[in-house]
Amino acid sequence: MNHANKRRFGFTLIELLVVVSIMGLLMSILLPAFGRARLSAKKTQCANRLRSIFSATMMYVGDEDRLPPLNSEEHEGAYQYNYLIYDGKDFDHCFGPLARPYGIIRFTEQLFCPVQKNRFHMLGTDLNPWPYQVNMDTRAGYGRRYGLSGKSFSQLERVFAYAADLMHLPEVVRSAHKTGVNVVYTDGHAQWVQDPGILTDNELTKPFDPRDNAIVKKIWKMLDRAGR
Repeated sequence: MNHANKRRFGFTLIELLVVVSIMGLLMSILLPAFGRARLSAKKTQCANRLRSIFSATMMYVGDEDRLPPLNSEEHEGAYQYNYLIYDGKDFDHCFGPLARPYGIIRFTEQLFCPVQKNRFHMLGTDLNPWPYQVNMDTRAGYGRRYGLSGKSFSQLERVFAYAADLMHLPEVVRSAHKTGVNVVYTDGHAQWVQDPGILTDNELTKPFDPRDNAIVKKIWKMLDRAGR
């Protein structure tokens, strides 16, 4: 048999390198797309959780005819203090009545943004324990608007931003969605609000201080305008 006529099987080194380079190119194109798809899905999940919080709040207000207090400070103190679930001191405040095992929200995960990377505001970390520990703050992953304690929705005529991703410090915005926040409004709709600059470029301080309330007011007014 003529060896020249034998069929050649397998790949040459050059062919193998071409295949590997094509596969690498495809991976470099597809992996970022998959990452963006996962992030988009989490952003949608975040908005859905905010809708659930508002629905649960509506049920609570229907039973109690009032919103729970935001915190234990007189006149709601520092408006940045808007995200506490509860601890040993503030058991009945903010989202606490919605998060209890016998409350309206069954799954505590609904109170946390799935994109948030700050361990103070992720569920069940060393800095944010769950179940809660007495006299140790357990923080939610969302914040409620100030100035609503003890009110019913029938007293509030206009549509405004009710709750949102945490924005009490620029670093917490950057550790979640980075370029904006999800917001739920009092007509029940939730939407994405792009940061116009004030969310990540402001002078909010830690520890919280009532002197910073003016900045928090500006932020919520910005969110109100975005929802119109």
